[in-house]
Amino acid sequence: MGRTGSGVEIRDRSIRLSFTFEGKLRRETIRTDGEPVAPTPANIKYAHRLAAEIKDKIRHGTFSYADYFPASQHATTGHGTTVADQLDLWIGLQTGKESSTLKGYNVAARWWKARIGGLPLKSLKHSAILAALATEPTWSGKTRNNKVSVLRQALALALRDGAMTADPLAGLDAAKHQRPPPDPFSLDEAEAIVAELFKRYDPQIGNYFEAKFFTGMRTSESLAVRWESIDWRLQQMLVAEAIVLGEHKDRTKTHVARVVQLNTRALAALERQKAATFLLKDGWVFMDPRTRERWVDDEGPRENFWRPTLKRLGIRYRSPYETRHTYATMMLMAGMTPAFCAKQLGHSVEQFLRTYAKWIDGGRNDVEMGKLEGLISSPILPRASNSNG
Repeated sequence: MGRTGSGVEIRDRSIRLSFTFEGKLRRETIRTDGEPVAPTPANIKYAHRLAAEIKDKIRHGTFSYADYFPASQHATTGHGTTVADQLDLWIGLQTGKESSTLKGYNVAARWWKARIGGLPLKSLKHSAILAALATEPTWSGKTRNNKVSVLRQALALALRDGAMTADPLAGLDAAKHQRPPPDPFSLDEAEAIVAELFKRYDPQIGNYFEAKFFTGMRTSESLAVRWESIDWRLQQMLVAEAIVLGEHKDRTKTHVARVVQLNTRALAALERQKAATFLLKDGWVFMDPRTRERWVDDEGPRENFWRPTLKRLGIRYRSPYETRHTYATMMLMAGMTPAFCAKQLGHSVEQFLRTYAKWIDGGRNDVEMGKLEGLISSPILPRASNSNG
């Protein structure tokens, strides 16, 4: 029996490798079909190559014990952990998250698994991540950041667990992006849309979108309004529920219920809607008139009624969510205080001011600039030179 000095130990009837892995000395016998290989010259030469390969992978953090010694007690799995394995582990621990959040996580995880999921976790390199992201050059900064965020959180868990020693995402900065500003409809556009909806479809569709235009509810909130939440005497509506991806939530997006003061347009839409759904047992205000079931998401009203209506009217397409921005700007243009407007929308005053600062002046930009133009419209001509000078 003898040792060559390179981690290869020659024994009477076998060859054993010696190496340090994760801070511990390991000794493993080389086997084929479960039997130790004989210490022949050819096998000894192979053992030296294998020892060098193992040491190199340990140095680079890519060694998988089970890939080389699957029968060893130290090989707990048949294969080393992959990026896909780590993503699945992290996803499985995201309990208590909203369904919509989990859906986004799973979409991102599937995207990463399709590109780098098969790579061993310990061999994941920064360049592989960049190469994957380079396949989507048209992504917005927000989309890119959302995808990277899922991978970053999964790898952070691996680092905390000691499954990785270095972060391959280190140095990858967040992509720059800016939140798109509100793109509200003008009052004339809103009126034209509502009129066309009433003209073409069941009155319930017109009622629904008119209520959205004149209450500022989020889409998820408008789908979940119940008759019991409306106080006809005080002309108020409690907004405390939402429907997200077909799932009913007993809370709003911000987890804060609010009371919306109803104006005459909103009240009129609700009064008309009474004839259709007020006496139904579930208490939903707005339902699909074709099925008499509540809407499960915004796709139905959006694609079947909203989009065709804007197209017929020749109005530039904007999401139904812009009805909320439209109501916010209507209130400001009417001179209502930002504090009251923010309360109606369920915003903090700070967030409201940041989002709608452009409209806080009540639309007087042209008036104010006109004052300046009146001052500067007459050019100041140079004095004529004095020929007698």
